[in-house]
Amino acid sequence: MDTRRSLLLVLTVVLTAATPLVAVGCATTTPAAAPTEAVATPTESAAEATAPAVETVLPTPAAAQQGERLVIAVEHWGREIPFGWLNSVGEWRLWQPVFDPLIQVSMEAATDYQPGLFTEWSHSDDYKTWTFKVREGVMFHEDWGELTSEDVKWSLEQNLREDATGAQAARLFQAFLEDIETPDKYTVVMHWNRGMWELLDEFASFFSCQTIASKKYIEEVGEEAALLHPIGTGPYRHVEGVPGEYHIFEAVPNHWRVTPGFKELEVRAVPDSATRMSGLRSGQFDIVMVAGDSVAEAEDAGFRIVDWPGVMTYNVALPGITNPQYPDSYCPECPWVGDPSDPQSLENALKVRMALNLAVDKQAIIDAFWHGYGDQTPFSYYYYPIAPGWSDEWVIPPYDAGRAKELLAEAGYADGFEIPALLANQAADGREIMEAVAQDWEAIGITVTRERVEVLDLLPQWIACSWTGSWVSAYPMPIPNPGVGWMDNLGVGWTWCGLIKHDDVEQKVKDIMAELDEEKRVEMMHAVGQELYEGYYGVPIGIKAVTFAVSDKVGNWDPPAPNMYSLWPEYAEWSGR
Repeated sequence: MDTRRSLLLVLTVVLTAATPLVAVGCATTTPAAAPTEAVATPTESAAEATAPAVETVLPTPAAAQQGERLVIAVEHWGREIPFGWLNSVGEWRLWQPVFDPLIQVSMEAATDYQPGLFTEWSHSDDYKTWTFKVREGVMFHEDWGELTSEDVKWSLEQNLREDATGAQAARLFQAFLEDIETPDKYTVVMHWNRGMWELLDEFASFFSCQTIASKKYIEEVGEEAALLHPIGTGPYRHVEGVPGEYHIFEAVPNHWRVTPGFKELEVRAVPDSATRMSGLRSGQFDIVMVAGDSVAEAEDAGFRIVDWPGVMTYNVALPGITNPQYPDSYCPECPWVGDPSDPQSLENALKVRMALNLAVDKQAIIDAFWHGYGDQTPFSYYYYPIAPGWSDEWVIPPYDAGRAKELLAEAGYADGFEIPALLANQAADGREIMEAVAQDWEAIGITVTRERVEVLDLLPQWIACSWTGSWVSAYPMPIPNPGVGWMDNLGVGWTWCGLIKHDDVEQKVKDIMAELDEEKRVEMMHAVGQELYEGYYGVPIGIKAVTFAVSDKVGNWDPPAPNMYSLWPEYAEWSGR
């Protein structure tokens, strides 16, 4: 047990599962500009403003009867750690239905915040003090009592522990939280050392992976036992499982948020896509994650494809674009990086990066691997067409191998150069897409060396800014706010090491997060986006859907905020078959 827990804690800093992401760390699911406008009320002090929540519950399955059992097979689920102060986004595929979000969101509007465990909220004029009301009557599984403000305070304060490494959340709390008060059983007051205008995004369902656990349960049984059998308040309770293989859950009757469409849920880790498809054909599985050729195979076999459009952005990250303080990766002599002390070198490096973009036939890649479930994008790096700071003037770089060769010659590399490629599985089809990109680069005279890398080996290098090869990074879109995604990933590298790690860019991001005026903030985000767009720092491939093949046992499956990490099995309805 001790060995396993030590491994889990070490791996906590390793994996964002399939993201920036996470990358983005836990990623948000709704594009948002800023928190709901605060409106002063007569009952508040002059320093307080209120952003009341509307008491609406997001859509729930309407099936009159429950199916007996739903079995889902996914390629992986992160490190299997259920608690927000230790986990990353990957395990949300496994544990999300065990917990309830503090705030719910949907894809309907940029600021469509809905009550979750928090039913209403208010903030001071400077956004440094936030007050939240906790939903009354929410019970922990297995008779562990009612969730109260003390459970919220205790769970969030675990992010302050020295060993807390959960996604972005730990860094967020450690950097900015001053203290949390609980004036009564259902009130939580948070004090921050900067204006947290984006706090609703941080607490929205899924983004920060904040799991509210039972303080009493963990203190009584210990964290090691709770890691293996988590207690939450969600629509499914954990029953049993074998680490690394499967977990079984039971539906909670009359749950406040949603009544699941199936009485029992089983989630299995099945890395091999052929094995997942075989299990679907045999009736062993009811829902399987599919990508690449498996999509066409499932369609040909007569299975229905459920797609959640536009929730994954693929980008080829280029190595070496960091700062001298990262000697393991910093590479000013690399043709695509350039020497900051030599303007001509920087100009040539830009031409090389442009060539690396123009040489890639992105539409051919999308057609070959995504089978109609994706589109090109002119830009990525946390930007999406409905995100603040986006520009309609950003265009898709065309596929032009001829011009790419000309640019290489203009930069002094008519005979090409060598670039390493990491065939990594951070995305389900990441290895195959990186191979396709490598072949396009070779077609214009570039020598590509290949290394097959497992995501668990790659991401520590990513976090430490020590990786040295190009690879396909997939992270969730739409990000609610580019600034939020950037800020949550500052401090230990990750996203910026997957794109660019420049002190001046990071300072601009910090300035954005310090700006409380929304209009100014959007202008600043656009300016940074323009700088990154013009710099060609990576190769955007496109935005794709997350796709599942489902059996005829599954009816409507319409989650409120689909993304690349969550499964939302509680929203899968039984078809009656």
